[in-house]
Amino acid sequence: MGHAIITDDRESTPNFGKPLFVPFTVVAIPPMHVVDTKVYGYYDGYLINLGKLSDSLDISKVYEVRAVVDVIPKESGFSQKKPYRLEIPVSGKDINANIEYLKKIINQTIQPKDIISKWGYVDVIGVTKGKGFQGPVKRFGIKRKQHKSRKTVRAVGAIGPWHPASVMYTVPRAGQMGYQRRTIYNLRVLGVSKEPGVSLPMKKITSDYVLLNGSVQGPKGRPLLIRKAVRIDKEFKPPSILYLSLEGIKV
Repeated sequence: MGHAIITDDRESTPNFGKPLFVPFTVVAIPPMHVVDTKVYGYYDGYLINLGKLSDSLDISKVYEVRAVVDVIPKESGFSQKKPYRLEIPVSGKDINANIEYLKKIINQTIQPKDIISKWGYVDVIGVTKGKGFQGPVKRFGIKRKQHKSRKTVRAVGAIGPWHPASVMYTVPRAGQMGYQRRTIYNLRVLGVSKEPGVSLPMKKITSDYVLLNGSVQGPKGRPLLIRKAVRIDKEFKPPSILYLSLEGIKV
């Protein structure tokens, strides 16, 4: 993570208008290649795949259309050549307008930085770092028992009552820790590459990148899904960046 000094633009705080120290994370955003389409519709209450867009498609049965997108890590400076493929739904109430828009962008390349720079706040979806099989002390942060405890020190004192004769899911037990899909909400976009004041001497990132306020989940190099923030609805004001530092960043 790097750190930046921005002007605090939160009017309800005592530090309004003063320099504010914030950490940030650099996330590479390679271009997205629209390679295919998918059409979905409901049948007997289930959402099923109706195939690709075609002239013989019955529009009355279509519920949702999606763009099949390829993202190639090598275009951002990574060694992996195999692309990540995902389906992105085309949102909109008019299904005919969604289909026409999807026909326009097929076989086109989309630059994510042009979209993310307008959002202001984003949600980041990804898989956390894997910790393997861990006990309840590390996994849930419970307190260790005294050293003369019966059987074990690093376990809960009781896992439940006699009746009901079952163990509740809320009882801290040993198990898999990490490597789980998580969503971080409302991360502020400090800026994207090639914007005024956001030029950083990145040697290994060859594509565009975005600076997100705070940290993101997962180890270095793991793919992330960035979407527009769904829990926040306020006018976005671009931050006034006074200073940027890459100290501590490993790219």
